[in-house]
Parts: sequence; structure tokens; C-alpha cells
Amino acid sequence: MKNDLKIHFLNTIWSDAIMLESEKHFAFVDTASAFYYPMIKDYMNKYKIKELDFILLTHFHSDHYGNIVNIINDFNVKKLYLKHYSAKEGDTGSGCPTNEEYLAQEIQHYNDIISCAKEHNVEIIYLDEIDEAEPYIINFYDNELELYNLSSNLDPIYYDESSPYYMKHMFSENNNSIVIYACINNHKIFLGADLTESDTEEKSLYRLSEKYLKEIYRIHNISSIDVYKSCHHGGSGTNKIELAKLLNTKYMIITNTDRWLDKWPTIQNFKDARVDTVFLKTDYFQYVFDFSNKEIKYESIPLTSLFISLNKD
Repeated sequence: MKNDLKIHFLNTIWSDAIMLESEKHFAFVDTASAFYYPMIKDYMNKYKIKELDFILLTHFHSDHYGNIVNIINDFNVKKLYLKHYSAKEGDTGSGCPTNEEYLAQEIQHYNDIISCAKEHNVEIIYLDEIDEAEPYIINFYDNELELYNLSSNLDPIYYDESSPYYMKHMFSENNNSIVIYACINNHKIFLGADLTESDTEEKSLYRLSEKYLKEIYRIHNISSIDVYKSCHHGGSGTNKIELAKLLNTKYMIITNTDRWLDKWPTIQNFKDARVDTVFLKTDYFQYVFDFSNKEIKYESIPLTSLFISLNKD
């Protein structure tokens, strides 16, 4: 049996919903914001999907967990991979400062997801409880998905009495993003979730994207990535020139639109790093990448994002 992984990058903005396909089996990495569910459900029905092998939640922001309950209620989901959520962050998924009301709502959403999964007999795998060296491997038929950044990055800072941030709600849940590396038929794939590349005085959070990418390069003795799902929707604070050069990627999928990207140097950074990088934005298209052959193939499926429809000037 050969590796036949396909990755579907669904038509979402400031939001991730990535569907994996192999041997007529399916799984999701993140599930987008709640208002995208009609599109996601229609897409799943198009493929006559009744069952998902798993859902992997990269981190606890609503633009990533938004449809877990909907999908579990409507489809048979075997496993749910996630970290515990402890509400230690200092900003919301939209970048505003957190407050007690927001954190209480997020805890309730987290509890609702766990309760729903248990009600439907979904096996829950808490990745921050795994007592083994990274990476953690999910075997999706002949395809190995390597998961990095499994522990909480915020809890140790919050509980460190020697830290200036002791018992303070600081930093972003993005710092807890699980990233995925896969090599399928020699095609190297890096799904960056919302892992940050920002500078910070808190050294444990400094340039996390580079940290894990360098670790992947060391483990696999490689020096570039073929397909990169942009960290944090193409945000410029994350996609710096240093990261662009380190990735040296052929394809960059950005779950965003020119409305935002035109304000940032992100695409220019990647053009400066590699002149032939292909940029694929999920504002008007879904993309299906096929890694089953010697050459990477992808299909662009034209659609109009609900996000854009609701935010026309």
C-alpha cells in the first residue's frame, strides 16, 4: 500500500479547517469558526463522509475549535486529540485583552466539547499527558503525522514564583499551538497552526516556530519544507524573513485574504527568501493537495468565503 495522503485546506479566513484523506478515510485538523459549519458539512457530505478517524485540535481558540461539537453531533468521530485548556492566556482569539468573563466562557466551551465527546463515546487523547519524548506520532494509514509542542507553554510561566508573570494572565494561547510535520513520498509538509514567531522577553516563548522547525530539520536531516500551512493566518509578526528563509518553501497556504495580507510584509518576506514560492490564499478557493505521486499536485476549487461575503466594503 502506498502513501496516498491528500490534504484539503477549506475555504476559511482567519480560521483553520484542514481535512485529511487517506484510503477513503478522513480526519480533521481544527474545525474553523462556528459560522463556517454549513460549508464544512456540505463539503463532508460531498465526499459522503459518515465517520472521521480523528479530530486534532491544535489550540484552544474558537477559530480552531468552533465546530468540534457540531461535527461530533453529526458524524461518527473515533478520536479527539487536544491539550487540556487552563485559561491562563492574556489575549483573546481576536487579539483583545482577556477578562474573567471571556476566560469563564472559554472554560465552558472546553467543558462542552469534552462532555459532547464523552456522550458520543469519542476516545479523548490529552496530548499534554503523554509521557514520552516529542514528536508524538499519529498513524493515519501509511502516513505518519508528527506532533510537536505538546506541553502547555503558559502554565509553567503562570505558576513560576520567580517569573515577573507569576499568577498573571499573559501571552497568547497561540503559543500552545501543536504543529505537524509529515513526509509523504519525500514531500515535506509543515502545518504551523497559530504557533508564534514573535520576539518576547520570556525566553521559553521566543520564536517558537523556528525552534520546532529546527528540531524537525535536525531529526530528519533536511533543510527545507515543500508545503507550509502558514502559522497564524499569515500574520507578519510570525512570518518574519528569518522564518521564511528557514522554511524555503515551494507552496505557502494562507488562511486569509488580501484585505489583511496587503497590510503586512509577509508575502514579500517569502518572495525575498525564495522567488518561486507559490502563494495560495483560502479567500476564494479551497485547495486539495495530493502527495501520492512523485510530483506534488493540487486542485483549486473556486468558492466565495462566507467571511468575505459578510465583510464586503
